[in-house]
Amino acid sequence: MKKFYFLASALLAVTTLKAQTTVDFEDLTLPAESYYNGDDEAGGFLSGDVTFGNDYNVAWGSWSGFAYSNTTDNTTSGAMNQYSAYPASGSNNSEIYAINTNSDTLRFQAPGANLLSLDLTNTTYAYLSMRDGDAYGKQFGSSNDANGDDDGTNGEDFFYVTIFNHDATGSKVDSINFYLADYRFPDNNDDYIIDSWTTVDLSSFTNVSFLTFSYHSSDVGGFGMNTPKYFALDNLVYESTLGLNTIEKADFAMYPNPAESTLNIEGIAGDFKIYNTNGLMVSAFKNFDITTIDISALTPGIYIVKVSTGSAFATRKLIVR
Repeated sequence: MKKFYFLASALLAVTTLKAQTTVDFEDLTLPAESYYNGDDEAGGFLSGDVTFGNDYNVAWGSWSGFAYSNTTDNTTSGAMNQYSAYPASGSNNSEIYAINTNSDTLRFQAPGANLLSLDLTNTTYAYLSMRDGDAYGKQFGSSNDANGDDDGTNGEDFFYVTIFNHDATGSKVDSINFYLADYRFPDNNDDYIIDSWTTVDLSSFTNVSFLTFSYHSSDVGGFGMNTPKYFALDNLVYESTLGLNTIEKADFAMYPNPAESTLNIEGIAGDFKIYNTNGLMVSAFKNFDITTIDISALTPGIYIVKVSTGSAFATRKLIVR
């Protein structure tokens, strides 16, 4: 049986340590020109120490929340090209980035994160819909809707996403609006649709437990928004405060992963806890040498395994099928 060994980085401090982390999705893997949209019904995915929620509908073959992608098509319009960022790459020409549609939760495993910034841009699907119009969405700047009827906007269109900061109780404590398109300027030359990665300042978001998102557009019909509800995300930068005087190296094997009914932990003695993506502890145990854990009661999905030995700490992703 193949065993997977993990090494936690050694961090030494004599006072409270503020660790800056950038989630750039490059720890994820994909074949060229492909994407992950949650069709394994895992309920989300983990990058760095952040869980990105996903809801996949098997009956309809559709999804909402977060996906991740490395597709580069910025010319094909329509919903068949819903996984491409319009800049045709991740931020700073990186390979992998995230896509969001219809919102979901972005949750920090480390409590009390202080956010610094994230990079956002339009997807190809949303960008071309706003620029050119399509069967459902209007061409931004036009005074007519997709059917050619006067929509009352006088061409003063907009599309923006609201980012909400939630604390540990789930309460919304702050929010920021980011405009992915804005055609409301007195001078039409100032009108724009975002076509490159843009850094959003989130430094006002402190003590964050999770983020949620909502979409807003000037193009609204009888069934809701006509503008495709999509954005692309990369390079989430945040600080977490670690109240540990010393964090040493922690080596252990965790196998198999993905797992179905049992999980083996080998190589370190310590206190282990398993959390679901909502941050709730679902199992706790101590490990000495080799421990086989019964996980048959866990529903399929993504979990976080955390180990503490008093002087060592490590956090790893577990997939249960």
